[in-house]
Amino acid sequence: MADEKEAYKIIVNGTEHTVSNDVVTFEQVVKMAFPSHTHDPNVVFSVTFEHAESKPHQGTLAAGGKVTVKKHGTVFDVTQTNRS
Repeated sequence: MADEKEAYKIIVNGTEHTVSNDVVTFEQVVKMAFPSHTHDPNVVFSVTFEHAESKPHQGTLAAGGKVTVKKHGTVFDVTQTNRS
């Protein structure tokens, strides 16, 4: 694990965010992408990532999952869809 004083710069939906830990969760990334989202069972989020420290370096992050990020440059794309 990383020292708590370190900062990691990640990109979420094109916006840079700074996190204090080298491991980020699905829930943290969704909150960064949609900070005003309230829990709605009809809304589903999909998260993809690339340039991660952990292997695989790219892929899909599932709900409850986590990924180890690089010091700078791990990229996340979060999409929100409604269930039909």
